[in-house]
Amino acid sequence: MPTPLDPGPQRQVPGAGRRARGRHSDHAHGTAFKLLRGFLVTAVVLAVLAAGGGVYAYYRLQGNINAQSLDGLIGDKPSDESAVDPTTGQDAVNILVMGSDTRELSDGTGGEYGGADADPGARSDTTVLVHLAANRQSATLVSIPRDSMVQIPSCPLEDGTTTKAHTGQFNAAFSEGGAACTIRTVQSLTKVPIDHYVVVDFSGFRSMVDALGGVTICTPEDIDSEKANLHLAAGTHEDVDGETALAYARVRYGLGDGSDLSRIDRQQALMSSMVQKVTSSAILTRPDRLYSFLDAATKSVTTDTELASLSQIASLAQSLQKMPADGVQFVTVPTEPYPANEARVQWTAAADALWERIRTDTAGPAPATPSATATTDPGTSSALLVAPSKISVEVVNVGGTAGVAGQLAQDLADVGFVPAGTGDGEATDPSADVLVRYGTDRQDSANTVAAALGGARTQLDASLGRSVVVEVRSAGTTVTDVRSRVTGTPPATAAPSTSITSRVASDDICA
Repeated sequence: MPTPLDPGPQRQVPGAGRRARGRHSDHAHGTAFKLLRGFLVTAVVLAVLAAGGGVYAYYRLQGNINAQSLDGLIGDKPSDESAVDPTTGQDAVNILVMGSDTRELSDGTGGEYGGADADPGARSDTTVLVHLAANRQSATLVSIPRDSMVQIPSCPLEDGTTTKAHTGQFNAAFSEGGAACTIRTVQSLTKVPIDHYVVVDFSGFRSMVDALGGVTICTPEDIDSEKANLHLAAGTHEDVDGETALAYARVRYGLGDGSDLSRIDRQQALMSSMVQKVTSSAILTRPDRLYSFLDAATKSVTTDTELASLSQIASLAQSLQKMPADGVQFVTVPTEPYPANEARVQWTAAADALWERIRTDTAGPAPATPSATATTDPGTSSALLVAPSKISVEVVNVGGTAGVAGQLAQDLADVGFVPAGTGDGEATDPSADVLVRYGTDRQDSANTVAAALGGARTQLDASLGRSVVVEVRSAGTTVTDVRSRVTGTPPATAAPSTSITSRVASDDICA
């Protein structure tokens, strides 16, 4: 996993360093999250508001939205490769959502974060492509890592000048040319036509959380980040205020491996948590809270002129009413370390496959990453790519007798693996006697460990770094020496991996 470059001193974000307010629980919080439908249900409520006599509130909220046409700046839209669905009579829709960290905040609090003079311009902290299938039975939300090294095209600016095309970090497109250059870059890289765009400043996120009365955050480990001024104990925290939630969404240091990829995973879970609160009866039956949420949401966004119409958003929302909860999936663009700088990443061949699915409207909920399967003779199974001597393995006892983790760690060390410690913990999958968890870009290493454990199941855990974690609950797990099977290179006939890992909206936010 790449290690981020040191960004230098960071200012303290007011309030973000508070210990989380509200109740704290050590129990995982599991529920179904209807992400996209949940966000857009607010628009339906607005339509009802207007029809029921709340015309003033409707038009006030409508007036909050800042509409901006970028037609002259984004260039020609790529050809639409999707088809109109015969049942719905609608086409697929692609919406690019960008989070801006500009200090010229919509609520006037930019001075608390240093102000525009101290930190001029704007950067895109988060970029998500929302793809709504033509049949409205699925939605795919693709997070684009800001640290991706990509080819950024030349972009015309509003002042008549043009930026130069260059290779750089993906989020540089927003810094150099705003939303228009980001759209232009995404369309150039993916050939996906962008139908609408939304820019949200981070004050809007903070205000929306506060208007909801706080949200639930789940962290698998303690967070003690001085740079982010954020301190949270491991576990589930309820009714967390907006500033703490904002710090949690943006923190990179003091949690997991410090990468942008692990931060994206947290943001996806946090979005799910917000939607659960938005769609709860506690909010929908509280006009004051609902209005406060909608007021904060509409004040903090800039959209294209068509999407700026609340009636248009309501119409889009109504088209999603029959979308199942597990039809909404979160995907992160597949990446690997960037050879010239491992603090950055580059897209893999799997990214090409992902964009093709988006273009042709065949994405749907992505299939789970295939797990290793047990074999009757692990010693004669397929070749492996990473030697045990290059793999650090931590072993966690998840319910077995005392000493089971230590014994397995020793057995793995005896066949060449590098010990990375032992401990006790809770099972990620209670049905598995042995589970191998691995971080992003460590699947080949996990396959070697799984093979040594007789074909144990594997599972991606984006919060992990370079170490592979083995969860064990039973004594006597057989360990096989697989060093003779390591080739160090992929088989000549092997095609580039196109596996795409995702989470769906019904997944536990603590998973």
